[in-house]
Amino acid sequence: MAKAKKSKSRKTKPRKTKPSKSKPSKSKPGKSDPTIAGAVTSEFGHTDVHSAERLGDQRPVQFHAERLKAAPSIHAKQRLLSEIAFYPKHAKRTETPEYKKVHKDMVVAKDLPCLVCGVQNSTLKDPRKNTYGARQMETHHHVVEWALANAIDVGKFNRILRPNLAHKHPDNPMYKKAMSEQQILDWVDHSSDNLWVLCDVHHRAKYFGIHEITYPIWCPMDMLEPHFDDYVRTELKKESAADKKPPGKAGAKKASPKAKKKKAKKAKKARKAKKR
Repeated sequence: MAKAKKSKSRKTKPRKTKPSKSKPSKSKPGKSDPTIAGAVTSEFGHTDVHSAERLGDQRPVQFHAERLKAAPSIHAKQRLLSEIAFYPKHAKRTETPEYKKVHKDMVVAKDLPCLVCGVQNSTLKDPRKNTYGARQMETHHHVVEWALANAIDVGKFNRILRPNLAHKHPDNPMYKKAMSEQQILDWVDHSSDNLWVLCDVHHRAKYFGIHEITYPIWCPMDMLEPHFDDYVRTELKKESAADKKPPGKAGAKKASPKAKKKKAKKAKKARKAKKR
């Protein structure tokens, strides 16, 4: 019986051990060791002390991003360009036979597109491809303006421009040696290297044409993102519509009775003077 009792005593249940409670660090917030588990390391509780610092660094960036989102993504800057253009004495502009031939070759035969909107002579009547409503295709003297031809210095042309032309067009024998004054005048008038194909809108139209706006604004117009391009065109159409509106009552003031009498007296004196 004693042995049986001993065997029962061996099968007693193991004692339940209470989990040890680690005392929190008494160190002040922000100065305790963040590597100690459960240490109070910031005012936000049992967290890494550096999380508060990171949060502080991120908040200004977040506020700046929110301000950018709230601000308009596209802004307009309207300015008035003050320009004085000087031209030498020249004959009235007429299209030479040589110019007409090159123009027809570029616009009709080759059907080159407008550098900006891509419309062609063959697609002018297609509203899907003629998105700016162009009426005709034109050629623009883009290196040397036709009206400035008589002011071009032959020596400077051969020293500065001709080497660049020879580099771009190595197969053209004219650029391999110095050009005469007449060759330069002809080059300005009708060389395809001095002509760009543009639609009338991007050539001469207000707010759109190369003759109407500065080159840094005109040049990248063919590379704008769709949403940006749509916004710009919408705003410019509004400006164009405003320009076409007739003047209101303030712009069409009626002459006062006194002004009418004064004008009548002047006319009467003029008639008397003629009779004398």
